[in-house]
Amino acid sequence: MDRAYEDGLVGSRDLTRWDMDVLPRDADLLRSEAAAVDQDETFVDFVAAVREAGADVEVVSDGLGFYVASNLARLDPALADLPIATNANAVDGPGGVAFPYGHPGCFVCGTCKRERVRAHHARGRAVVFVGDGTSDRYAAHHADVVFAKGKLLAWGRTTGRDVHEWDRFASVEAWFRAAVADGRLPATPADLPGWRAARRPTTPPFICGPEAWGEGRSRPGP
Repeated sequence: MDRAYEDGLVGSRDLTRWDMDVLPRDADLLRSEAAAVDQDETFVDFVAAVREAGADVEVVSDGLGFYVASNLARLDPALADLPIATNANAVDGPGGVAFPYGHPGCFVCGTCKRERVRAHHARGRAVVFVGDGTSDRYAAHHADVVFAKGKLLAWGRTTGRDVHEWDRFASVEAWFRAAVADGRLPATPADLPGWRAARRPTTPPFICGPEAWGEGRSRPGP
């Protein structure tokens, strides 16, 4: 199933349901395994820098969501109030899957990362997207600035997108601080339209979702 997802033959909703079916029904085991996942400790200072500048950080995940909040809090208690958009995976009792941040008309991805970017745009914000995975390309296509590694970086290079390569959040923090100071990011909401028009290339409006694939799809389109 993982290979079918990477090849674009199934969406993440199907993959998430499959994951929940094959994982052991042992909540303590799942939580302990999730807690052992390596985390980038420089994320803490990155969040502090963004908040100091008066901007917001949102964590968006299209994976198993049951451990996202607890792992953030374990990394640093100051991260416990970060907004999180992810899937809902019950690991206690019989289990279950829900997609509270899914697209209302497209059922391919569990969490529609594209719509999270568009929601922040609608609030008059520039969006700096930081990602590394297959589903991140749908958000990166709409974001104003993209930091990419792993599969997202490969996608950016293949498609010729303008992305910044990153390894740890320390490098994103350094860029952010400099960009706020030197104008690479807009200083006020009023500056945003002109900034975006000058810096963003013309791209197709949508590469996923009902606009690109058709309404009600549960598998990616061509």
